Amino acid sequence: MYICLCNGFTDRDVKSAVASGAQRIANVYETLGAAPQCAKCSVHIRDIIRESAGNGLTAGIRR
Repeated sequence: MYICLCNGFTDRDVKSAVASGAQRIANVYETLGAAPQCAKCSVHIRDIIRESAGNGLTAGIRR
């Protein structure tokens, strides 16, 4: 599912960025070579980061 229409990235892209070490929304954009535009996707990105942290897929994420 598309998470960011402005930059054209999907939930899989975000999950991949998080698995690669992106621990904050800004890190996800940076990892994906994008920049926030309308920022409506930030809520969904944050949810994916938190979900990944809850599943033990990332280390050291502050909640």
